[in-house]
Formats: sequence, structure tokens, C-alpha cells
Amino acid sequence: MSARRGPLAPLDHHTLEKYESIWLGVAVTMVALLFVGVLASMITGTMPLIASSGGQTGHSMGISKAGRVDPTKLAATPFANPGLVQNEDGSLDAWILAGNFTFQPGVLRVPAGKPVRIHVTASDVVHGFQVTGTNLNTEILPGHVASMTVTFRHPGEQHVICNEYCGTGHHNMITRFIVEPPRE
Repeated sequence: MSARRGPLAPLDHHTLEKYESIWLGVAVTMVALLFVGVLASMITGTMPLIASSGGQTGHSMGISKAGRVDPTKLAATPFANPGLVQNEDGSLDAWILAGNFTFQPGVLRVPAGKPVRIHVTASDVVHGFQVTGTNLNTEILPGHVASMTVTFRHPGEQHVICNEYCGTGHHNMITRFIVEPPRE
């Protein structure tokens, strides 16, 4: 015959108070560390950078290595003429400007199967940049350049939408990539 166990002893007030104090200490420490980190970031003017694929860093003229640009001086950057640019080494860069409820250019033709480095910034307010059917999704801030590399595998059409509410014309903010078969 097995021995029968009684119910577990209830936790008393002092035991609960001890556990609550430990968790309160952990929470206060985390909040303090977060506050110090944000304050240090504001003072030094730094922020985490999104690492690019292939180990490349930095940008072209007018854009700092930290991925920042003066939104009032976009005429001195590649965003002055948004579109697809083929570099001397054969790589492709797409420069896209979001602002005034539009993406510029309205349509971008890219080759299938070739990596394209996309650079996006905003000229006015916060916007979103989401290529439907892919995992490309970023927030576009005025003064910051979001850069990502994508290879569209199949010819067709890929739509881009703004997924951050940016004002009364937000619903009109769309553009598209026309992915063309590779040229032989």
C-alpha cells in the first residue's frame, strides 16, 4: 500500500513578498539599462545599423556611412534622379524616394535573377516600404537610408505598398517592380 500525500503547503505572505521583490528588482534593472542605452544613443548620435549582405557598407555621394542623408538636400544625392543604376562593376542599385504620397519612380524595371541593392529614403514623413509576396519590409524615416539587397527569381510584377500611415493620401502610395527576363 502506498503512502498518501497531503496537499501542498500553501505559500505564506513572506514567501510571496520575497519573489515579488526579486522580480521587481529585475524589472527596475532592465528599465534602467534601457534608459541609459537610449540616452547614450541620443548623446552620441548613433543608432544600430542594418548590416548589408555581402559585407558592403557605406553609400554614394551625399550619404554618410551611417546611412543618413539631409532630406532638405536630396538634390546632391542619387535620390535626385530615382531609378535603377548599373555600376561600373555591373552591380545594380535602385534609388527610391518616398514622399508626398508617392514613390519615385512609379515603376522600376529590374532583371530577374540578378541581385539589386535597394536604397530608400523619405523626403517628408515616416513611410513604410513593403514588397508584397516577399520578406522585404522596412520603415522609411526622413534623413535615414534603408538599404537592402534582393534577387527577384521570376519575371513578373511585384507591388510595393506603404504600410505606415502617412496622411490622407496614404492609400495612393504604391509603386511596382516589373521583373523582366534576363537579357542574353
